[in-house]
Amino acid sequence: MVKIQRFENSPIDSVTYIISNPANLEAIIVDPGTENDERIVKYLNDNLLTLKYIFLTHEHFDHILGVNFMRSIFPKVQLISSQKTSERLPNSKKNLAIFHNYFNLVVNEADHIVSNGKIQMIDLDFEIFETPGHTDSSISLKFEKYFFSGDFLLKGTRIVTNLPSGSKKQYQESVEKYSDMLDELIIHPGHGDIYVFNK
Repeated sequence: MVKIQRFENSPIDSVTYIISNPANLEAIIVDPGTENDERIVKYLNDNLLTLKYIFLTHEHFDHILGVNFMRSIFPKVQLISSQKTSERLPNSKKNLAIFHNYFNLVVNEADHIVSNGKIQMIDLDFEIFETPGHTDSSISLKFEKYFFSGDFLLKGTRIVTNLPSGSKKQYQESVEKYSDMLDELIIHPGHGDIYVFNK
């Protein structure tokens, strides 16, 4: 059975998830948002896990602060994102880092570009959904009853859509498009608590 571990980030209270497959001891990190996060390294090592992929829901700095560190510790890890996210990673203005005093946050582009559709990672079958609204680059990841939403869905919190490339209209369209699919899924959001989606 898949195992999911949650880490709260700092200085911004985003959330990172590690999805691991006990059958082959391989793992995925979703949105590593703490710089130099030794907690994740320790967790992976303590559980004898091989980190195969980093999955980014979007390019904002509080979801990517740990990417460079993870790439340095695990040089074979593959970074997965949407095309627009990948293009914005190396630009500290477009990834919003410059506005939070991370002037030199430059992340190299993704190794794999993805969009809507099924994908197999760590011998498990996932599905990717394009979920624009918070940004036009946002994607979410589904595995069975678990949905990793980034900033597309947050419990009891209004979604910010007034940042660059955000759109309230696109957000409403995304929710309407996926509400039937999302019903009763367990949402693992990019900020705040895990919850069950009810349309």
